[in-house]
Amino acid sequence: MIVKKILVPTDLSVNSKTGASYAISLAHQYRAELVLLHVTFFSVYSFAASWEAEAIYGQPAIQLILDDALREARRDLSRFVQGHLSDGLGDLKYTLRVGSGDVSDEIVSAACQEEVDLIVMAKRDLRWFRRLLSHSVSEAVSREAPCPVLSICPPQIARPWRGDRVPMARTLQTFEA
Repeated sequence: MIVKKILVPTDLSVNSKTGASYAISLAHQYRAELVLLHVTFFSVYSFAASWEAEAIYGQPAIQLILDDALREARRDLSRFVQGHLSDGLGDLKYTLRVGSGDVSDEIVSAACQEEVDLIVMAKRDLRWFRRLLSHSVSEAVSREAPCPVLSICPPQIARPWRGDRVPMARTLQTFEA
């Protein structure tokens, strides 16, 4: 497999730093270009504010609010890269990209537009209850992506056995007749 361009979606969390670091090491290995993507959301309150501004000023303000949100997302992404990834990047060629909307759709769209060969993303560390209520972005991207997707699991903390569950093999007893 030839890898020339790698898409790295990030939500600017510690987990995404792990995924981005892994992508950086792959980019060094393959001499590939990186595309770092951050997707921001556009809240309902922003829509309400835009309608209010449009009524007051008589011009469409929703585009101004969206542009401002994307500018802020780009600043956040730039700070994240400079603060957490700049040491590992070295002389790698990379571009920053921001989007707004459904996260998995934006990732797949960016992969198509940038014509990437690989997507490297970190899974979110969700507890079992939140996992039931929310969809997995990495699974949705894996289903729709035009290229292979490498999902990096966050480091797990090993918890000692507390004795509240007894393994089945220990509960079985053998009887001799």
